Amino acid sequence: MGNTEDTRFSRRNFLKGAGVAAVAAAGGMLAGCSGGGSTPAQASSGEQAVNWSKEVDVVVCGYGAAGAACAIEAAAQGASVLIVEKAALSGGSMARCGGAIMGAPTKIQQSLDVKDSADALYDWVMTCTDGTCSKDIARAYADVAGPNVDWLDALAEEHLGYPCFEMAMAKANVGTADGGHNGAVGGCLDATGCEYEKFGVKLEEAVPRTHWAKATPDNTANSGPELFDPLKACIDAQSTIEAVYETALKRLVTNADGVVVGIEAEGKNGTEFYKANKGVMLATGGFPAGLEMQERFCQDALDYATYMSDVCTGDGIKAAMGVGADLYNMCNYYPIEVAQSYHYNVQYNDVYHSWNMDKEGYMEVPAMNLAETHGGLAINADAQVLDVWGQPIEHLYCSGCDTGTNIFGIPGNYPGCGCYVSFSIAFGRIAGEKMATA
Repeated sequence: MGNTEDTRFSRRNFLKGAGVAAVAAAGGMLAGCSGGGSTPAQASSGEQAVNWSKEVDVVVCGYGAAGAACAIEAAAQGASVLIVEKAALSGGSMARCGGAIMGAPTKIQQSLDVKDSADALYDWVMTCTDGTCSKDIARAYADVAGPNVDWLDALAEEHLGYPCFEMAMAKANVGTADGGHNGAVGGCLDATGCEYEKFGVKLEEAVPRTHWAKATPDNTANSGPELFDPLKACIDAQSTIEAVYETALKRLVTNADGVVVGIEAEGKNGTEFYKANKGVMLATGGFPAGLEMQERFCQDALDYATYMSDVCTGDGIKAAMGVGADLYNMCNYYPIEVAQSYHYNVQYNDVYHSWNMDKEGYMEVPAMNLAETHGGLAINADAQVLDVWGQPIEHLYCSGCDTGTNIFGIPGNYPGCGCYVSFSIAFGRIAGEKMATA
C-alpha cells in the first residue's frame, strides 16, 4: 500500500462509484447487498431446501480472539461448535498483536497490591471515549474484563502446564502496602499504550491494567502467539469443537422470518452450507486488509498498509449488511505512524497465519501501518447484532473487529494496550454463552 497522495487517489478511483446498496424490505424479511450484491440465501418451508454440508448448534466465523473465546464458551455450555476460518491457520490478528490483554480487577493485580475495580475500568473507558461509547457496552465489558484475564491464565495452566503471565519482573517494580504503583513499569503488568496526559492523568498515576503474556523459554519478547496459545490448546482438546480452514464466509442464510439459520461459505471444495441451530457468530476481523471496504467507509485509512491478518477484508460485516444489520463508527481505526520491530519464536511461522518473520524470528513493521479497524456492526450488551431499527437480528452475534459499538468512541482515544483483545474475548464469551443456553 502506498502513502503518497497520488497513489491514494488512484486507489480510490480503482473502486470509483462503489457504494453500499440500500437495505430494503422484501417478502416479510430484510434483504440487501452482500459482497456481490445478491440477497441472502433463504431456507424455509415452501422454498428450495438448502443442502447443508454440516449441522451444529453454533457456527463461528473466524478463528481469532473473539471466535476462539466464543467457541470455548459455547462448548463449555454444552453446544456443538464449528469454526469456519478463511486462512489456512488460526490466530487472526490476536496472534499478530504485542501480547497484551486489559482487565480489572485481576488476581495478578491483587497479588501485586494494585487496587482496582470493574467500576474504575468502566469510568476509564467512558473517559477515553468522551462518553461516545454505549454505557451498556462499556458496563458489560468492564464487568467481565478482569475475570477473563484470570480465565485465560487458568486455560494456560490447564492446557499448557504453565501460567500465561509472568509476575517476577512486576513484583520488583509494582505494588506497595498502601496500594501505590507506577504505571510505567515493565514485567507482566503495566499501564502502557494510552496518551494519559490527554485525559489529565500522569503516567506514574495511571492504574496498571495491561497484562502481558509470558514469552516461551526460547523467545526474548512478550508476544501475541503466547497470548493465543491457551485458546488454541483448549480448542484442540475439545471434542465438540471442529474447525475448517481456507473457507470464507460469503452470506448468511435466513428463514422466511429473517432468523439466521446458517451460513454460505466458499471453501477448497466449492460452496458449502453450514447450519447453525442456535446461532452464528461473526468474528472475521474487520477490514484492515479490505481495500473495497475502506473505499466505501473509511477513506482516511487508504494511505495505510496493515501488518495484521491479510484475510480480514470485511466478510462478516458485508454478510450482516445483507440481512439488514446496522453499522456504527465505520471510519475508526488504529494507525501506527512509526516503524517497529518485533521478535518472535520462529516456530510460529507454522502455527499461526500470516507470519513474515526472518530466520531469526524478527518481523519489521514499517511506518504508516493500520493495526486494526474499529468500525463495524452495531451490537447490544448481549453481543446480538442489531438491525437498522435497533432490534436484534435473531441468532446473529458479533465481537472483535467486526464490531462498531465497542470501547473506541473517537479515533485515537485508545484506553491502553490489550483493550481490544479483552473486548474481543469479553463479547466472544458473552455470545457463546447466550447462543448455547438460548
